[in-house]
Amino acid sequence: MAELVYRPHGRGFEVQLTSAEHDLIARGAGPDDADPFIDGSPRLLDNVALVALVLGFAANELGYRRSRSPEKRAGHREAADVEHQDALALADLAARLSDRSVTAWCSGCFGKTEHRYVEGADRPLRTYLCVACGTPNVECAALGCAHRSVIRPRATIRVAFCAEHRHVIPGFEKLEARFDTLADYRSSLEFESRNMERISKVAAGTIGAAAVVAPLAFFAAPALGAALGSSMFGGSLTGAAATSHGLAMLGGGAIASGGLGMAGGTAVVTATGTALGGALGAATVSSYAGADSSFSIELVRSGPGIPVVFATGFLTQGVSAWTSWQRLIDTQYPDSPVYQVHWGAKELKDLGAVLLSAGGKAAVKAMLLQGARRGSKLASLPGFGWLMAAHDVATNPWSVAKTRAGMTGAMLADLIARSTEGPYVLMGHSLGARVMVTAAEALATKPGPKRVETMHLLGAAVGRKDQWHDLDSAVQGTVWNYWSSNDAVLEWVYRLAELGESAIGHSGMGSRRPGMKDRNVSALVPGHSAYVASVKLQP
Repeated sequence: MAELVYRPHGRGFEVQLTSAEHDLIARGAGPDDADPFIDGSPRLLDNVALVALVLGFAANELGYRRSRSPEKRAGHREAADVEHQDALALADLAARLSDRSVTAWCSGCFGKTEHRYVEGADRPLRTYLCVACGTPNVECAALGCAHRSVIRPRATIRVAFCAEHRHVIPGFEKLEARFDTLADYRSSLEFESRNMERISKVAAGTIGAAAVVAPLAFFAAPALGAALGSSMFGGSLTGAAATSHGLAMLGGGAIASGGLGMAGGTAVVTATGTALGGALGAATVSSYAGADSSFSIELVRSGPGIPVVFATGFLTQGVSAWTSWQRLIDTQYPDSPVYQVHWGAKELKDLGAVLLSAGGKAAVKAMLLQGARRGSKLASLPGFGWLMAAHDVATNPWSVAKTRAGMTGAMLADLIARSTEGPYVLMGHSLGARVMVTAAEALATKPGPKRVETMHLLGAAVGRKDQWHDLDSAVQGTVWNYWSSNDAVLEWVYRLAELGESAIGHSGMGSRRPGMKDRNVSALVPGHSAYVASVKLQP
């Protein structure tokens, strides 16, 4: 039987896992330690899912012991207990690996990988561990399907459907698909197989709550990235790329399959940017698109010029967007193909209804207070990925719409990464600008040529404290921020919702970077909905 022991180590932790003659030790200095020490027997150390569980247990045990909030302590305790049990079960499986193996598509890491048989774990189906990601799996229960289905380490009934037959992904063969233009994206989201699980675990509880990701979680990412770099990518991942893939792989694909990615919002989907254009990115797009029935990318005009992509925000949803935006876009891009991103219809409608209701500021304050009272609960994360336990969940319309913007930005970034078209000009108003900022931040972490030519942000619902170097490194030309001190909606709604933080659409970015430029349009723009009709784009 395996044993997992936690010990305090200064202000940090030390955990030791033993199983048969194998062992693994992990030591971290605390929540700010981005590079914990991990060593042990190759049998355990090479199992990425097991490393995730051990570090997840350590993170939540440390969080439980440090937190003063009863609700946070309860959440950390529950997550730590689950990870403790799963780690012990997975370690026992890893200790019994045989030399027999099969090669098949894995529903944990979405790659076509080798899977090694676990001795004595063959009732009712033989259990294997993926050599690449370490997740336990069995043959898909769909008749004639040879893909591998992920199971929990402690599963007693080892019958499950693969990611393709659960509609977690459109199809394993499609995960690396490329297309010529954004208008061709739809084929990449069409499912190849019948959905054998009508109750989708991907879309369940998608963004009924927008979650805050616990900082304690992030110290696990570099270690997992290093493991992935050695086992899946020939040791090629280092630094930010390793961190991003580590985050993407926590929980055997939980982020990619819509688990933690759904809850984590902008913070997580941006961090997983290096997965864009690949299997993890495709799975994220499939999950998010399935959760937002209004999402689409419409080619509203063809042309030979540089492609332009725009998105609207709240208080402008439902308007004939191209009719309104054509004048603005034609001031700089009269011969460009133009795409409109449709997104978050329900969330934007709910937010707009609050803002337009009688009472104005009072309604927004009541909304935020209600969300705070209802929010404080732990979000359940599927798979093995309890590491980034979400807490203090806010269920008010603002937070939900903000999270949807982050998810939409992640989708757009992956689709841009798959397209051979471009580079693109990105434009957005209000939360639509947030969509574009998220997309660019994600693209900034992807190696290779910059995929964004220029950005135009109008009345952007984005905070001044954001890390603008990410945008600077993603964009070839200039990021133009058009702001107005007359924008009362951003002045009071954003400040209330973001605890006093200023939006760049109301007071500018204030960045000294040469590629980041503010444009004060207060003399032209009297309010939040007037940017598109009043502004002239800068070259």
